[in-house]
Amino acid sequence: MDLPDAKPPLSISSVADRAWNVVAETVLRKSWTPIARLAETAVVALMDKIQVGQLRVLTYSHIYTFPNPEPGNVSSAANKRPDLKAELRVINDSFWVRLCAMGDLGFAEAYMYGDVECDDLVSLFEMFLENREKLANLDSRLSYLFTLPQKITSYRFLNTIGNSRSNISAHYDISNEMFAGFLSEDMTYSCAIFPELDGDLKCEKSLQSRWNGGQSLKRISSTPLLPPSPPNSDPDDSASEDVPSLPEFDPLYDAQLRKLQHIIDKLHIPASTPGCGPLRILEIGTGWGALAIRLAEQFSHVQIDTITLSSAQKVLAEQRIAARGLSERIQVHLMDYRSMPKEWEGRFSRFVSVEMIEAVGREFIEEYWRVVDWAMEKKGAVGVVQVISIPEARFERYIQEIDFIRKWVFPGGFLPTLTFLMTTLADGSKGKLVVESVANIGPHYARTLREWRQRFVQRFDDVIVPALQKEYAARSAVGKDGRSKVLSREEIEVFRRKWLYYYCYCEVGFTTRTLGDHIVTFMREGSQEYGSDVYE
Repeated sequence: MDLPDAKPPLSISSVADRAWNVVAETVLRKSWTPIARLAETAVVALMDKIQVGQLRVLTYSHIYTFPNPEPGNVSSAANKRPDLKAELRVINDSFWVRLCAMGDLGFAEAYMYGDVECDDLVSLFEMFLENREKLANLDSRLSYLFTLPQKITSYRFLNTIGNSRSNISAHYDISNEMFAGFLSEDMTYSCAIFPELDGDLKCEKSLQSRWNGGQSLKRISSTPLLPPSPPNSDPDDSASEDVPSLPEFDPLYDAQLRKLQHIIDKLHIPASTPGCGPLRILEIGTGWGALAIRLAEQFSHVQIDTITLSSAQKVLAEQRIAARGLSERIQVHLMDYRSMPKEWEGRFSRFVSVEMIEAVGREFIEEYWRVVDWAMEKKGAVGVVQVISIPEARFERYIQEIDFIRKWVFPGGFLPTLTFLMTTLADGSKGKLVVESVANIGPHYARTLREWRQRFVQRFDDVIVPALQKEYAARSAVGKDGRSKVLSREEIEVFRRKWLYYYCYCEVGFTTRTLGDHIVTFMREGSQEYGSDVYE
């Protein structure tokens, strides 16, 4: 589901891309029986190579089990994790065609559009990773050819100054109220730091299944190939039992404050600056103002300039800042980092950016560091960034593919490797910024995503759907009957599935360290007053 204003600007490449998507979707939806059977045969032959875990795939005519549980089957006998189980129910034959033609992205879109259902996405993704080498051919030559037009037109998401705002808007301007539905009260939308990584996994298994993107498989009938998904409150849905309300103590809120404090501590802000005026801090990526507010509340002598490309975030951040009486010391600017005023050159003693570099784009990260170096004071300045990263071994494939996240969640997004980040920092600053420390908090992201998913599921009907409808009505023209437009149930269901897939997909990535989240501290050469906090 796309809100009207959350789309890339109209251009030849965007028109071509949309046209290709229409053609591709039409072809995939047709799923002519002979083609579907060929695709099913090819996918089943590949899944026969699964050796770790147990996957059941149910169709209207077959039940497949991988690995084959029959006595004497070598793969089944050597199974290292027989307790790792997932079940797929194929609703539409286009599932097989999508998977065969588009690989991982095809599976994601099949799930989004209701062509397949899964009882536990997290377990399924773990299983796919455990069998990664055996399933490598899933992204075949056919999938390469099928996604080639999208790769050719993907430069429409290139993070030029003109495109960056639309790319950010596509995700962050969906609705402030929608994000408030699953974030903690501080409205921090980044990895938290918990006292224990798996403290949330002690709840009932039935609830975990629901939070893992699972649906009750009872509701699937054999009549329509693509029935509209029923509402979450379907009384016949075994997953619709009452979900307990969140406790008064919110572990996510506590963990987010712990992370914010960790970053603040890394900045080493002096207790005062006598005779020097306010200590100026630059933040790139405001979010909803959580870090800026906490900095200003802790240090009365700081002046913060924070920039964002999200108009919706700017409005709410300013409201939150004003409610704390901090408007005179925190200024929120709707501005690209490459458009900062000339008078900001060399003016900032501290720099901070939390999970914003991912939106910069591969081609512009070195320029980003050049701007950071330009804005920081020439002596004694300190900076901290938090950035999601990808392992070195996956980088070459990553930069060549169009994956679910970059197509459907963060257009224009790019995850650097740690090496790429360090190299561009050195090159962009011409060696004038020195790295002090690097720490990976990625495993904490798995729990952060579970906490978000729990709230998303719990508040979907009462908070998130009304927020989406409100935002959609505000952005849409009134119909001929004088009524505001509303999102259909099918559109809302696609939105729900997309976000569940996003949460689960990323959770497994961080659990298995297929993704990282690094906090990097850097400073000017000769910053003797900083000391050393490597072991903190």
